[in-house]
Amino acid sequence: MPLAQCSLQVEANRMERQPVGRSLFPCHAYRGDVHQYIASQVPPHWHHEVELFMLDQGKVEVSAAETQFLLQPGQGVLVNTDKLHSMTCAVESPCRYRSLVFDPSIVAGPEGNAIDVKYVRPFLENGPPTLLLLPGEAWQKDVLDAFEAAHAARQGEAYAFEFTVREALSRAFLLLQQHAGEAAASPSPLREERLKQMLLWFDAHYSEPFSLRVLAQAVHFSPRECERTFEQLLHTTPQSYLQRRRILAAMDLLTHGELPVIEIAARCGFSSHSYFSKQFRAATGYTPRGYRAKTQGA
Repeated sequence: MPLAQCSLQVEANRMERQPVGRSLFPCHAYRGDVHQYIASQVPPHWHHEVELFMLDQGKVEVSAAETQFLLQPGQGVLVNTDKLHSMTCAVESPCRYRSLVFDPSIVAGPEGNAIDVKYVRPFLENGPPTLLLLPGEAWQKDVLDAFEAAHAARQGEAYAFEFTVREALSRAFLLLQQHAGEAAASPSPLREERLKQMLLWFDAHYSEPFSLRVLAQAVHFSPRECERTFEQLLHTTPQSYLQRRRILAAMDLLTHGELPVIEIAARCGFSSHSYFSKQFRAATGYTPRGYRAKTQGA
C-alpha cells in the first residue's frame, strides 16, 4: 500500500483549497489512488466548483448529504457545487480514480446570459447534490464519455485544449440538465450546514479535551442531534472524526516541521506519547518517526 498522506488541502472554512478559481481556465484534472489518503479516505470537504469523479480500479464508497454510493470500476459520480462529500476505499487493493473539478462558468459563460439563466444556474441550485453515473445507462454513458474526453484533453494540454474541454463539459452538462435537472436538492440543508459548522469547530479545537456538550452548545444543536448528524451524513461518530482530525494535524507537523514527536502528540490533543504512536500507526501504517523520515526524505 502506498504511503498515506493527506494531499487534500482545505481553507479555514473547510473548503477545498484548489487553484481552480484563480486559473485562466478554471478546470483541473486529477488522478490518483484513494489509498494515498489517511485511513484510505478523502476527508469530508466542499468546494464551489462542480466535480466529476470516475473510478478506474477498486471499489470506493462516496458519501454526500444523506446519500452513499458504492462505486465500481467504470462508474462515476457528479458532485454539485458546495456539497459536502467524501470518498472511502471499500477494498484493500488499489482504488484508482480520475476527476475533473471545474468552475461552472466554463459551461455557463458570463453571468446572466441565456445558458447561465436557463440551464446552468437552475441545475446548480435545484439539481441533485450528487448523482451516480452508470455506464449501462445510455445518457449516463454519454456523460462519462464526455468526461473521458474532457479529462484527456485537460491533462494533455495540446494546443487549444480549452475548446475541447469546454465542448465536452457542455455536452455533459446538457445531458445532466435534461435528465436530472428536476431532482430535489439536498433533503436536509440545515443539517448539512450544521455539520459544516461542527467540522469548523473541530478544526479550531482539535487540540483540546473533547466534550460533546461543548460541541453541541457551539452549533446550537442537542448532543444527540450532533451524534445523529455525524452518523447520517458522515457515517461515523464525533469522537472518531476528532481522532482522525488529530492524526491529520500530526501528519502535517511531522511533514513540515522539526518539533519533537512528544510535543506534536501534545499539540494534537493526545494524552500520551505512547497512545499517540499507537493511534498514528493504526491510521497510517507508520510510526510517527518513520512517517517523518519517509516524507521529509522524499
